[in-house]
Amino acid sequence: MNRASWTTEWTYMLRILQRNPDRIPMERLGEYIRQFAELLGTDNHPVFAGIKKASTGLKAAIPHDRRPYAQARLVEAKSKPASKPARLLRGIEEMLGRDLIRKAQLLDSANNVVYLFEGRHEESNQAAKLYQQGTVDGTLTGIVGADDTMHAHLRDHFDRDLKLIIRDEGLARELLKQFRSGLVRLHIRGMWQRTDFGWAPESNKCTVEAFDVLDDSSLRDIFSDFASTPDNGWRSMEDPLAEWDSLRGLH
Repeated sequence: MNRASWTTEWTYMLRILQRNPDRIPMERLGEYIRQFAELLGTDNHPVFAGIKKASTGLKAAIPHDRRPYAQARLVEAKSKPASKPARLLRGIEEMLGRDLIRKAQLLDSANNVVYLFEGRHEESNQAAKLYQQGTVDGTLTGIVGADDTMHAHLRDHFDRDLKLIIRDEGLARELLKQFRSGLVRLHIRGMWQRTDFGWAPESNKCTVEAFDVLDDSSLRDIFSDFASTPDNGWRSMEDPLAEWDSLRGLH
């Protein structure tokens, strides 16, 4: 292959809408890049030309002498549903659906939309939801409601704002005492959905059944209290640090 045929300018971009690069796990981003390269045709020698942080834009550069072949491959992908390129198009749409991404664009270097990907949202949502009992930890930021059903707002450690249902007025009054005063653990039951950060309760689809107030003391304060406790047994151990590592599962 003639090196003179290469260019540093991008030829095509897979733009994943409404999802910044720092919200896509690196391993998953690599899968999108691999699928994108196969769509363009590996024998057309596409190379990675960078990421544009406009949503997430994966840029690919193709040598000048291979661009007509890549373009023909994309035309085949759109016009022949049974072809391998068409299956790769659908494969990207399935990936978007599993990641709960609604749309993506395939752009050329003039920013023309060559193809609009539609994530298969309904199928992926059904596969990525389940009804279960669980717990969530965070800071209570509010409780609202004018009827028998109230809504609790919880900011969790992923900085997500979770909206949960409370049907017990007495429970709501007790929980309200913890408003922005520390960490609480809510015991909930309802519909959960898979997100970039693991499973999370679906908005207004889980009911709070109980809660615990969590101790948010620093590790330094905890060890200080522990060290001041008489006859705690720590000093009598032959190797207390090794015991601590064992308790943490490091051995």
